[in-house]
Amino acid sequence: MTENRTRSERIDRLKKLLRDHPQAGPDVRDWLDKRRKTEASESAPTAATTADAEPMSGDIITDPDPRFVRASKGTDFSFIFFSDADDRTAAEQYDLAQELAEFGDREGFKAVWLPERHFHSFGGAYARPSVLAAALARTTNSIRLRAGSVILPLHHPLEVVEEWAMVDNLSGGRVDLGFASGWNPNDFILSPHTFENHRDVWFERIDEVKALWRGESRTYRNGLDEEVAVKAFPSPVQTDLDIWLVITKRDESFVEAGRRGLNILTMLMGITLEGLSRKIGLYRQARAESGFDPDKGVVSLMMHTFVHHDETTVIDTVREPLMDYIRKGLGGHTSAMRGDDTPEDKDTDRIVNFAFERYYRTGAIFGTPETSVEKVNAVRNAGVDEISCLMDFGPSHAKVSESLPYLAALK
Repeated sequence: MTENRTRSERIDRLKKLLRDHPQAGPDVRDWLDKRRKTEASESAPTAATTADAEPMSGDIITDPDPRFVRASKGTDFSFIFFSDADDRTAAEQYDLAQELAEFGDREGFKAVWLPERHFHSFGGAYARPSVLAAALARTTNSIRLRAGSVILPLHHPLEVVEEWAMVDNLSGGRVDLGFASGWNPNDFILSPHTFENHRDVWFERIDEVKALWRGESRTYRNGLDEEVAVKAFPSPVQTDLDIWLVITKRDESFVEAGRRGLNILTMLMGITLEGLSRKIGLYRQARAESGFDPDKGVVSLMMHTFVHHDETTVIDTVREPLMDYIRKGLGGHTSAMRGDDTPEDKDTDRIVNFAFERYYRTGAIFGTPETSVEKVNAVRNAGVDEISCLMDFGPSHAKVSESLPYLAALK
């Protein structure tokens, strides 16, 4: 295999990788297309260098009825976490989470989202979101405590309901759950047998969790291989559980969330706000066609956030941390890759630079309160109901604290 052919294959593999990375945008994909064509022209034509790469988008679904592509009636704000454990100790990350949760509680923010992440420094401080939620339950009064998300194929439904019912009791009934299917094979060290069909398991277990949460009994096999009907304890405060489907950009996932009457937690993962607006239209149309109120489904959008009265301070504060965050986020994906599939350092560096420029302009809430209002309005016009502010991507604790009053001014 020639040097050029190997690099071309790496570019193809990297394009597939970018489908699953939130900081990749159309400009990054354009650069990758040009890079691949250049390398192909410099080597002899072969199947490996001339074949089209796998399409970046998901399967195409008919565009939604225009009636369902509309602005939301209002935009709530919440906090979401996913910091890199190399930057500060776990205790320091929990301190920041507590400060933001308590600030949001005082200032009328809707919720705090706590992720689940395993075996990597990127997000690795949040191995068990229910544990941190239990701590925050005792220091807050009204803010919702949300799993954002539980990787459901990794856990028995009984385990999920037991843990989060405890948090529901500790918080006086403030738990909501977001469920993800999982994607990284390393995470499935915890449940190797569910990896092959993890998407099917995801949906099956959502239905089981809902039933157990309502107090229904379900039948499972015990240690003697006997079928036993059991209920989960303790009983939660809330009879019904609000559930978010944590998804990225596949049309089918938006439609499925609508059909099931679930809410959505998503991000600008290689798509524009205009592209997201179309997918939200598909979601609301699917809700209506399945007998659910199309306007009651909540679409929450994760966005990197830093607001300050001085634009120069914003740029100086976010540039290096965000570029490092993007680079390490890509590392979380490439850790699951093997051999020649691993991208070269210079390819990763170029992607990081492209992604930062695109993200700063259009994919985040960065700026002064005046300029950020315009971005919030654009998000609302796309049909988003809630902006989930990701602030622990690298700025110092002091800088994040300094910015909070400016963020609150956007509400």
